[in-house]
Amino acid sequence: MYRAVKRKRDEDMEQSNNKIEGESKKAKHLICDQCKVELPNEASMRQHLLGQKHKKLIDAEEDRKRVERKCGLFIRGFSPNVDKDTILSYFSKFGKVVWVHFDHSFLLLDYDDPTPASNVINRTHYLGGQRLMVKYRQLRRQVTAQKKEESNDFVERLKDVPNFEDQLEMLGQNLQPASQQQFPKYNKVCKDLYNALCHTFPYCRIHPFGSTITGLEFNNSDVDVFISGVKWGNNDVPYLYRAKSLLLNSHLFANVIVIPQAKIPILKCVHVETGINCDINLKNMLGVCNSRLINYYMNLDPKLRKIMIALKFWAKTHKITGQNHLFTNYSLNLMLIFFLQHNPFRFPSILKLQENPQFFNNQDGWNGGFQPIMFTCSELHCTSVSKLLEMFFSFYVEYEYGINVICPYLGVFVKKQTFKEPNSLPNTFNTYKQYVAATNLPLKVETAICVQDPFEHSRNTTPIVSTATLETFVSFCRLGKKFCQENEGPILYKLLTEVPENVTALTVVKSQSSQFSIPMRPGMKYIEEKHKSGPERHKAWFESMVKFTKIVLKDFLRLEMTEITNTASKTKHKKADGQSDVYAETTPVCFKCRGKLNLWQARKSTAKNKPEGEEPKKGVIEKEIAITEQLCVLYKDVYPDDDIINFEINLEHFTDPPKVTIDVKKVAAYKNSFKSFVTFFSVKLPAWFKVFEQEQNECL
Repeated sequence: MYRAVKRKRDEDMEQSNNKIEGESKKAKHLICDQCKVELPNEASMRQHLLGQKHKKLIDAEEDRKRVERKCGLFIRGFSPNVDKDTILSYFSKFGKVVWVHFDHSFLLLDYDDPTPASNVINRTHYLGGQRLMVKYRQLRRQVTAQKKEESNDFVERLKDVPNFEDQLEMLGQNLQPASQQQFPKYNKVCKDLYNALCHTFPYCRIHPFGSTITGLEFNNSDVDVFISGVKWGNNDVPYLYRAKSLLLNSHLFANVIVIPQAKIPILKCVHVETGINCDINLKNMLGVCNSRLINYYMNLDPKLRKIMIALKFWAKTHKITGQNHLFTNYSLNLMLIFFLQHNPFRFPSILKLQENPQFFNNQDGWNGGFQPIMFTCSELHCTSVSKLLEMFFSFYVEYEYGINVICPYLGVFVKKQTFKEPNSLPNTFNTYKQYVAATNLPLKVETAICVQDPFEHSRNTTPIVSTATLETFVSFCRLGKKFCQENEGPILYKLLTEVPENVTALTVVKSQSSQFSIPMRPGMKYIEEKHKSGPERHKAWFESMVKFTKIVLKDFLRLEMTEITNTASKTKHKKADGQSDVYAETTPVCFKCRGKLNLWQARKSTAKNKPEGEEPKKGVIEKEIAITEQLCVLYKDVYPDDDIINFEINLEHFTDPPKVTIDVKKVAAYKNSFKSFVTFFSVKLPAWFKVFEQEQNECL
């Protein structure tokens, strides 16, 4: 009887599945129930189901269900000497462990059932002589969502506060912690850091910097710390790992992680008593100097810190500051200072503050010291905060970003062209000229906007801000100027909630095309060995660039390519002072490209899962082609009928300075395929080509 019922149930299920599959084939679009993504056909659905995004979402949903059922535990308090196998062996006695995440300071694990987790919670546990702290695991994203909701509520409440001064006061109360409560916590963090390290490093000194020093921190801001007297030599990483061990042994810090691959290697941790996150480095004393400088300017008038808090939150709300081609909070601070150095306020320049040699502070060859001279400004005292904000917006609406550097060091406009010829700079830049002569690393001025660091003069603090981001910033400044001039109703609420009309248009244009440049780097021996004259080298380098780009598009990404007839074009270059218009004859190389498979998004994860026993590939081309072949094996059952992307690419060569400008223009694409492609392509092509050129040089 049971077998007959089971057979009937299986037959009904098979018929149901066949019906669903038939209906799916007839449907114009398919929808993934988990991801809520609409896909054009069954082939695209299969490709989506094999992708990392779908897998991560499924894993996250399973994780959420286990946490809701109270199957997961958070365990802390074990000795750093206890290894993963020992602690897992202990907790596996209570039940079947289905998921685990191990760190040297804590352990997360999930059982397949709530019963063993409950049994563990109701007992006291000791391991290696240490008593363990055990509690149910929680999802961090729930806290994040709650904070976001609270933030939205706060902005809505601003609508009912008509006075701008009161709005700023309310902003500070909601965003910033009470100083009388927070500063003792910061001091406790620094004191515990010293106590954890001083026995091994008796000469260490703790130097906090960043927003906690400038007074511009928000609630739950991290504490940035530079520690001196710890390392010897240029390699920070071994000392960071030694510091990590000491912090763990002290039991004063948890979640201690070293990030060695960062531009400045850092150690991240959480202070157990206060819950404050810390970012520690052993290299960046100039960061401490910068924080002291910003704090000096913010203390010159009570209005300034309020204005800066408003600008910081305004820029964060509209995604002007952050990562991925956006401004940093530090660059925004410098822009406010630079604005104040002009009429009518005439704040002192950094050059003026460094006139007294007694305050010289040598940091990596740069002067990070300054004299905090007394300065009062009657014009600022008589200017309301709304008028001051209006003047700031007006200043940066009219600023000529393509011509001038934002230079707080001198406090005046300095043309970008001047930095291309260091010898033409005034003697006040002697340190910079010596640095460039020794390193050949000048200030990067060929960017959408250049904000020069006030101490480290070769550093552009906005090197990756895109043209689209700059245009968005100017559009928001123009709208902010309008609101401040009208001076009606809740100005701050309008600044935080209303968006310029052309911002949406800018985003659309950005999604339809992408442009980036790859400069010709010096020391390319594989070109210089064969071609002696400059024009020949430039031409050979451009041909090498085109050849490599074709390999990337055809062999790495398996796109169908058709070359378009080349047409010579005259491109106008920016002219220097005193010159007539400068044109350069260029011969663009153009291709039409189309593809059926997304072979760009899953490359990183695929590279990590290379087949066992496979010999390592030599060279970037062999490695990337191998990854492509792995992806094609994964997608072997996917036979898409339609293209998911169709675009034109144009490569144009310039000689002054030597570079290739690459334009990618969308013809057609499914959903966000084009956006994801150009985001990937504009980052990876320059990186791959750099490695390729290094390999070519090494082969000589």
